[in-house]
Amino acid sequence: MDWSRTKTIFIITFFLLNIFLSWQLVETHNMNQISMITEATIQEVLRENNVKIEVDLPEEESTGVLVVGKHLDLSPEEILASEEQEAELIDEHTIVAELKEPFPLTREDFSNELGTFLSTYVFEGDEYRFGGFDPEKNRVFLYQAYGDKTAYTLDDEPLILQLNEDLQIISYQQRFFQFEEQDGEEREMLSSLKAIEVLLNDQLIRPNQTVTNVQFGYYSFFNPTGDVQVFAPMWRVTVDGETYLVHAIGGSVQQLT
Repeated sequence: MDWSRTKTIFIITFFLLNIFLSWQLVETHNMNQISMITEATIQEVLRENNVKIEVDLPEEESTGVLVVGKHLDLSPEEILASEEQEAELIDEHTIVAELKEPFPLTREDFSNELGTFLSTYVFEGDEYRFGGFDPEKNRVFLYQAYGDKTAYTLDDEPLILQLNEDLQIISYQQRFFQFEEQDGEEREMLSSLKAIEVLLNDQLIRPNQTVTNVQFGYYSFFNPTGDVQVFAPMWRVTVDGETYLVHAIGGSVQQLT
């Protein structure tokens, strides 16, 4: 073996490796600098337009994917056996139950009381999150969680609680999603600040307005034609009472009414 030649090859190899690693370090530094400059520029534009942000901007993963939710085929075993309710399957995906005695909710302890009801009466009740209240129909809407985020649906709430005039729960209707990530590579997601920039560029945030809420979640906006819905990661941004959804991957905007 020609040790002199081998030694020369090793020296050249290590030299090229050091050049490559140094180049990567410089590129990483430059990208970080560009990111800092971009964020600083957005902040300057916000200040120039007297746009205030009254909340701490949340941080999320830098990449994400679409999520598929499929209605679980339920069976009688999924209906919680209880002497306090009469429950039945009206189709393979839907449980309908009536309580024999109304379950009280109060404004003072609403969250804890709702949690008790969900864990006691509802199949996988801990997987649901409060979504809203319809005072005209006395209904509470709940959505499922995907990880530690809420997965919102359009006109297809997976859990609906029916209340009486005394705001006591008297019945409910339930469906349950199974979630999985859609096949495909993870894609870069907008930060919360970049989502605000999108609204600013689209003139949906105007001078002297205030951003009062910024949240991250998963949303499906297609009326279901089957058992499957696709949920996209989105930023929910509220500006002076108007709420917008900014697609965290595509950057498109939808206004909530």
